[in-house]
Amino acid sequence: MSTMIRFNDNSLANNFLSNEDIARLCPMALKDTPTNPKVSSRYVQANTMTVVNDLAKLGWYPVQAKQCRNKKGSNGIRSFHMIAFQNPNIKILKDGEVEAYPRILLTNSHDGFNAFKFMLACFRLVCSNGLVVADNQMIDMSIRHINYNFEELRKIVSKAIEEVPNIVMTMNKMKEVKLNEDEKMNIATEVMRIRKGMEKNEKIDLDKETIMDILSPVRDEDKGDDLWSVFNVCQEKMIKGGFRATTRGNKSRKQRSITSIKKDMEYNQRLWEVASQYLAVAA
Repeated sequence: MSTMIRFNDNSLANNFLSNEDIARLCPMALKDTPTNPKVSSRYVQANTMTVVNDLAKLGWYPVQAKQCRNKKGSNGIRSFHMIAFQNPNIKILKDGEVEAYPRILLTNSHDGFNAFKFMLACFRLVCSNGLVVADNQMIDMSIRHINYNFEELRKIVSKAIEEVPNIVMTMNKMKEVKLNEDEKMNIATEVMRIRKGMEKNEKIDLDKETIMDILSPVRDEDKGDDLWSVFNVCQEKMIKGGFRATTRGNKSRKQRSITSIKKDMEYNQRLWEVASQYLAVAA
């Protein structure tokens, strides 16, 4: 089975968000004044929709938008939000069929706490799930509001496109690495360690039933002992939850899906780094 990239097929099969959709899903993206009254008078406000429109000029269109909920009593000051973009002409193919789309994730806020930040992600069609690509494949660039301009954005998009072949190469390498039972159990254990906010080597005691539940594929397409299959099964369980987890001295609890934008990105990055360690061993 081969995985490759297709550029410039001029298809427009994606369902992109309109400005009205973004206003409904992520109203913070349309704010043109600071949400934090305490910001300095020198604070320069750069509207997220300016970036949305500029990315469209470069062939990248919004497919997902969401914003963080403000905690009770925060008076709506925090305005962190995320918009994901796809280019309909850049696809990752498997045996001639579309397996995934590269995505550019934009995060921003209008409260003085964040610059425009861009990361590279990969959206798998089979499970309608996205993952943030971490480590040396990750695009992790930012533009301060005061420095935002179209040419800087063009440089970031160009760098993202340059990284896509590296993502495909990593995916292919992961498909070639076969894991034994102990290695699969270690990756599954990391899912719970990450979800609990624990450090890499911090001890966690899971029962075997929990580990096997995490490793159990949701669909036949994800069955297999290769690193890519195991990683995707674990990644989906980590973000979407739905499995029951039992630790020593605690009752079994069904795990909820991750709804926090920041946790979603952080957890995906951490699990990608865990999987990458097995690539290093196989090299």
